[in-house]
Amino acid sequence: MIAKCVWPLVAGVSLMGAAIAEEADARWVELAATDAAAWYGKTGSGRVTNVDGKKGNGYAYVYQLEDKKKHTYSYGQVVVLLESCPKGYGYVYYNDTQGQYVNKGQFVRFGDTVVDALGSAACASWDSETGKRSRVEAEGTWKVVATAKGTGNRFSLKTDTVRKAPYDGQQALHVLFAFEDVTADTTDYGEFVVPLADCRRGYGTVHELDFSGQQVSKSDFVLDGNSVISAIAANMCAYN
Repeated sequence: MIAKCVWPLVAGVSLMGAAIAEEADARWVELAATDAAAWYGKTGSGRVTNVDGKKGNGYAYVYQLEDKKKHTYSYGQVVVLLESCPKGYGYVYYNDTQGQYVNKGQFVRFGDTVVDALGSAACASWDSETGKRSRVEAEGTWKVVATAKGTGNRFSLKTDTVRKAPYDGQQALHVLFAFEDVTADTTDYGEFVVPLADCRRGYGTVHELDFSGQQVSKSDFVLDGNSVISAIAANMCAYN
């Protein structure tokens, strides 16, 4: 099971990707929009903040959510951990106006979902404040590695996030993935992990982790198999 984003990708999403601090002549900067809703960042509200008692490890701004059908507005704060900005992915935390935690969603910088836009805006605003670029996105980093027959649902790997690191006591390959549900028009993210030893022997287990590093599920594979998970593992093991 793959964790869902708070707001799904909707056809016709408009992603502005603007840094809040750069729009000094407007009270609100539109960050993302769908047919049903629009999300705005409040000019000048961006600031470095403390998260979970750690000093200066997050960035926050005030948002306005417009319900286009009901013609109503709601408000809150978006918070991201600063470490997510150079890494390129992490969580968007939603707080109320008093700073109390409400919910969270996964985001990838420069991605196509509403949550991606909200998280990326925080990083862009932080970059504007510091005068530095915490991350530069290269083109062509997403690679479609498996498509499910019948549904057309797609799995893609972000090739610039492939790394070797320990997992459960053994060296393993780690990579960020995206799952696109074509029917629901949503995109969800996570991390796949394959032990190097499994790649070398040609069969084993693919572990799915959330952005906190917690295992969500695991699936067995054989490199010569015809399943979606075998195709994913084969593409990962090619980096061994």
